[in-house]
Amino acid sequence: MPISYVSGDPLLTRAQSLAFGHNAKGRTEMGALETLLLNRYPAAFATYGKNCRSGRIKAGALWTWRESRPNLTFLVIRETAVGATRLRFVESAIMTLARDYRQYNLTSLAIAPLANPLEWKAIRPVIDYWLRVCPLPVTVYEGYVPGVAGETSFTPSPTPLPVNEEGE
Repeated sequence: MPISYVSGDPLLTRAQSLAFGHNAKGRTEMGALETLLLNRYPAAFATYGKNCRSGRIKAGALWTWRESRPNLTFLVIRETAVGATRLRFVESAIMTLARDYRQYNLTSLAIAPLANPLEWKAIRPVIDYWLRVCPLPVTVYEGYVPGVAGETSFTPSPTPLPVNEEGE
């Protein structure tokens, strides 16, 4: 399924899950979007931070909070709150999404801006490579524009039919 690239406000997404970059230390990052997410979903960030401090979450992984609409998917793409976004961590998290989206019961995904414009040039090809063949509808926010809806619509991916042992 094709990936849609838009600018707008990821908090207005109609996708089932909103993915965004975060760090493996569980410390809150202070960008405009991160601050809004923290204020709107404090329990998610508190639980995420607790899991990071206990060593359950490592860089390159992802962690999902399902007690909100949209669900929140923390993509662990930095080791620390002040560290750079690491391409290997982005690739690991995006590859996991592409491979295991059914295990996470994902039907649609919006990805908030993951990096600054300089880092984005290297990250977009990774997202294209791993998610372009995935049947999951994905909208990627390249730019954050508060209050502006970036998506036009979302069609959830169909539930796969069971396959018998003969492949029919």
